[in-house]
Amino acid sequence: MTCEHDFCDLECSSNYEDRMAVAKQKSGSAMIANVPSSELRKHVGTVHVGGDLGLLGRKLSNVLLLNAYDNLLKKSVHEIPVGIMSEMLGFDSKNTTALKEALKKISTTPIEFDILHAAGDEEWGVTTLLSSANIRNGIVTYEYSSTLANKLANPEIYLLININVQKQFSGAYALALYENCLRFKRTGSTGWISVEIWRKLLGAEASTYDEFKHFNSEVIKKAVKEVNTVSNILITPEYERQNRRVAKIRFLVEDNPQRSMYDESDSEEQAAIRDSETYRRLVKLGISGRLAVDWIQHDPDRATRTAQYVEQQIRNKKIKKNAGGYARTVFEGGGDIETVEVIEESARRAQKAVIDEAEAAADARSKLIATAIRGLSESERSEFVRQYAASGGAVGSYIEADGVFKNVLEKTAFTAWLAGRIGETLA
Repeated sequence: MTCEHDFCDLECSSNYEDRMAVAKQKSGSAMIANVPSSELRKHVGTVHVGGDLGLLGRKLSNVLLLNAYDNLLKKSVHEIPVGIMSEMLGFDSKNTTALKEALKKISTTPIEFDILHAAGDEEWGVTTLLSSANIRNGIVTYEYSSTLANKLANPEIYLLININVQKQFSGAYALALYENCLRFKRTGSTGWISVEIWRKLLGAEASTYDEFKHFNSEVIKKAVKEVNTVSNILITPEYERQNRRVAKIRFLVEDNPQRSMYDESDSEEQAAIRDSETYRRLVKLGISGRLAVDWIQHDPDRATRTAQYVEQQIRNKKIKKNAGGYARTVFEGGGDIETVEVIEESARRAQKAVIDEAEAAADARSKLIATAIRGLSESERSEFVRQYAASGGAVGSYIEADGVFKNVLEKTAFTAWLAGRIGETLA
């Protein structure tokens, strides 16, 4: 499919088809398992929308979609424990009043789809993001309409939204601006869009913002500052005037080199989880990759014990099919898991405690080093690069003006060297 709209990502047609051709050579379950659990493939039609969902509502809609993504076309009702949902939101799970209000807003706020016609056609629609939602015994159940579920499950054009990045946002306008700019990172610009459309996209349609100066100072400037501070992109607004009034705005979009180079803890953490024995056991039982990672992040001990218990039940021939569904019941049940097979004796538990303590100390030290690296000024970073080069390190791809390495291998080697140097100062 070729997109004829000026605003579309240049990769939305031929490159997309190439990616899909490769994907079709893989099995569905294998492909799902390789998608990082924190990344959501979000249909651009549900990004370019009008409707004031608020900050928590926007975050919550993404988390619920990520949780349901693997089963959008298999199940009509989806479930997620309040605790796991709150963890993914970075939100206090005890504040159920706010969660209920956010669910109510998602289920009742009319959403006008595809304002930018990003899919390259003339389709227009209005709906609510959820058709129903319910909380009972610590479990949230929710539904999508069948039409919306089909769109969400088969996005012809999509962008990847990192749930861990969205946790950092504290402003609804900033999160909305981030989502609407993210997919233009490769093309470098959103293109010129009218002020009226931007107000719809950001949910800033209150009469307070009828005057552009108020919209610009209270929405645009504050949102730009937050996006550039907490996210993995940098955006710069440009304005087009007609008859002395600002009529259109476009945002220049580029990678945030500071966060791209030094703030990779999320991807490293999830890569380690996907290499773990517990992850492999859960996926073998039929748990999707992203859900297995979420379980291990939220409660690693319970995730391990769930795998042990379900495997034992299979060996005892008490489960003949749908081991994945049985595992979800065990993990999300909330009660104690009756361990059939005793794996650890007292001596082994004591040994594990020693290992855990050592790993915790190593993890704490790694976080201190990462924090110190993120706190380096441009001049300090440049000085370390010079010292690294003097010691024989390769810096041919380093661009001092931007503070980044273009070559991944050089960047990885330098980062490891830098961590060692910073670690010496913390000894």
